[in-house]
Amino acid sequence: MTINPTFPLQTTATLSTLPFGTLRAPLVAMAQEHELPVLEDTDSAVTVEVPGFGHYHFTAQGDGIEIRVSAALPDRLHMLKDGFAEHLEELQPGLSQTLRWSDTATVGALPPNVHVTTVQSITPVGRAFLRVRVKAADLSSFQEDAIHFRLLLPAADCADPEWPRVAENGATVWPLGDKSLHRPVYTTRHIDQAAGEMTFDIFLHDGGRATNWVLGAKPGDTLRIAGPGGGGIPQTSQILIYADETALPAAARILETLPRDSRGAAVLLAANGADCGYPIAAPEGISVTWLRHADQQSLCDLALTARAERPDHFLWFACEKSNVQRLRAAVKQDKPAPGQSYIAAYWSQS
Repeated sequence: MTINPTFPLQTTATLSTLPFGTLRAPLVAMAQEHELPVLEDTDSAVTVEVPGFGHYHFTAQGDGIEIRVSAALPDRLHMLKDGFAEHLEELQPGLSQTLRWSDTATVGALPPNVHVTTVQSITPVGRAFLRVRVKAADLSSFQEDAIHFRLLLPAADCADPEWPRVAENGATVWPLGDKSLHRPVYTTRHIDQAAGEMTFDIFLHDGGRATNWVLGAKPGDTLRIAGPGGGGIPQTSQILIYADETALPAAARILETLPRDSRGAAVLLAANGADCGYPIAAPEGISVTWLRHADQQSLCDLALTARAERPDHFLWFACEKSNVQRLRAAVKQDKPAPGQSYIAAYWSQS
């Protein structure tokens, strides 16, 4: 089930000292950079959609700007406010601190997109993953339009961790220094909103903080997560998927959710190829090819070749940062319409 794209929750804020004309072009450029649909762009108003989450609506108001944010759920309303504060800080340093929203968010409280969960079980999946099942009071916002979230992990030697809070400007304030949190992104593998239970898979690798956490975790432990966020299940029946180990859970979630008549290809990279044992189920019309690292084939090169042959297919690509940067630069040269691809770095060698 995907949340209906009518967004009944709204909040507003005013920036009385920032002329609309100053912000209009940067807003549109930022939306285009992130492949967000610009629904309106006039001399007095700009409306940007964040698919599945809500709308930003900017209007000229005297010498300033009124910002209206609308969303379907309280946590998504918060995330949109938080995101705007972050972008505003990039465009006009210091100005985000003056934001004051009309809704009644509790200053100093835990952000509404942070969930306190309890570990229910930890089980092996294949040769290099552990599946974690957690339970929380309310996971209703975890839908097919946003399948990612972040673990919030204090340092292993932190005996008195601090957690994020809501600031006066509606943004999330994260703990710093030795209280800072490791916030890796993971994929919701299975979700049962009625039971408040969710599973996700952690790829095990030496030195990883999430790996160290899961190897020491046990049922009954408390785990805080932030989300949902990131991309969702592409609404398509024609798709090209390229993923390394870190992205296998997301690729698997997408493949098993696609329509049965879907067509395309999935190219999956793992140290031992298919012998990694990670379960993949795909529609009959989608070919699944496993590669090993020893094959020394570039996922980026393979994706560019396939995209040229099947330009009408949605491109889903997730792996190491340098490959992602090269692919994103190549795709951007074609100036594709928004919503035709998902290209994301899941880790970095640097």
